[in-house]
Amino acid sequence: MTAAMSGIDAELQVKLARLRDAAIAEPYPEVAVRRDRIRRAIDQLIRNEQRILDALMADFGNRPEALNLLTDVMSPIRSLKDALRNVQRWMRPEKRRPEFPMGLIGARTYIFDQPLGVVGIVSPWNAPVALAFTPLAGVLAAGNRAMIKPSELVPNVSDLIAEMIASAFDESEVAVALGGVDVARAFTALPFDHLVFTGGAGTARAVMKAAAEHLVPVTLELGGKSPTIIAPGADLAYAANKILTGKFANAGQVCMAPDFALVQREALPGLLAQLRATAQRMYPAFERSPDFTRVHLPRQRERLAAMVEEAQRRGATVEILSGGSVAELARRDPFPPVLVVNAPLDTAVMRDEVFGPVLPVFAYDTLPDALAMLRGLSRPLALYLLGANAADRDYVLKHSHAGGMTFDDVMLHPFMQDLPFGGVGESGMGRYLGHDGFKAFSNRKGVAHRPWFDVTRFIAPPFKPSLSRALRRAIRL
Repeated sequence: MTAAMSGIDAELQVKLARLRDAAIAEPYPEVAVRRDRIRRAIDQLIRNEQRILDALMADFGNRPEALNLLTDVMSPIRSLKDALRNVQRWMRPEKRRPEFPMGLIGARTYIFDQPLGVVGIVSPWNAPVALAFTPLAGVLAAGNRAMIKPSELVPNVSDLIAEMIASAFDESEVAVALGGVDVARAFTALPFDHLVFTGGAGTARAVMKAAAEHLVPVTLELGGKSPTIIAPGADLAYAANKILTGKFANAGQVCMAPDFALVQREALPGLLAQLRATAQRMYPAFERSPDFTRVHLPRQRERLAAMVEEAQRRGATVEILSGGSVAELARRDPFPPVLVVNAPLDTAVMRDEVFGPVLPVFAYDTLPDALAMLRGLSRPLALYLLGANAADRDYVLKHSHAGGMTFDDVMLHPFMQDLPFGGVGESGMGRYLGHDGFKAFSNRKGVAHRPWFDVTRFIAPPFKPSLSRALRRAIRL
């Protein structure tokens, strides 16, 4: 271990020890304390609204103000306010039914939600404020302390997050760890009581391996290839509008953005025409439009260009909606919107999450065929179904896997505070938001109270033959 790494570890250990000592001293914060902490977080987001917008613009170069407000100000405030409204109800013990006949003779059972202690939060660069403060809502509501590691790829936002947290919280309540990859690596190896990570599946494997050293439970939100299925007979203009609204939001750099689209074979030409027209209407100057977000990092632009080039070389039809050639894509900044039609499924554009303004489009013959194709890919964070009738909705719901689903729209279910949010398989594990976030960051302790009649004394040694006979009768019943 280098001296620099040793210093990083020591600093993080000091931060964690301060938080853990405070958690031990206050193992069960009362509702007034939890509400106060949540209010302080809300207050920082409201007070610093313009500074958040300025920091996002400084880091991204161009990201529409409306998108910044929606994603990184309003969204975390909604989660925090939901926790503020409901935390007292969430804290009540959850009654459970005692085994018959225990309830008849006075037994009581319930779940007591106990704070875990200290929760680590690793937030990514694409929605840096939202994905630091949204998990914090459940963490604080559950009575925990937290340490946040913001992304070094958005330095202005990360510095502002650190300043906001320091202004609102003592370091024994919520702390921030700033730094690059070395800090992130040391952070994820800390013995937290729970770790929340949002990012890519490749990095998540290293995070999970580091957390396993101390058996730290993890919540992983990893995105993935979220499909949009356009049902037979659907309104293609409506579908194109919904797909591109989600796909080009933040230039596709959103974990639950529509990754690719499937449409019935005879409707494919009509959908492509509607996608072209819709993109032109939304972004008249395309990547020169103030409403079109930049792809944030040069290496991301190079990755996207390589995906498109490979797909074209392997036989896919490629259309750059703002014109130009595939050969120059890697040098274009902002990265333009691209359609890729019927790429081979073993190309990178279909193996990996796109995470950019490149939309693969595929033709299918029947809904079962479409779902069979999806089963050959990794399980996604989200699945969207547009224009389906009740029978088709029910069929897709029961015959597909995804972390969550939205019918007749895209990216709607993650904004519903009373729905759990998370992935399945390659798209993640664990759930948070709303009450599910409170549960995720609590030790859900099962509690039983003995009935007035002591039943268990009959199964204490020395064992009698009559006990075995009684147990056999019970088994047969």
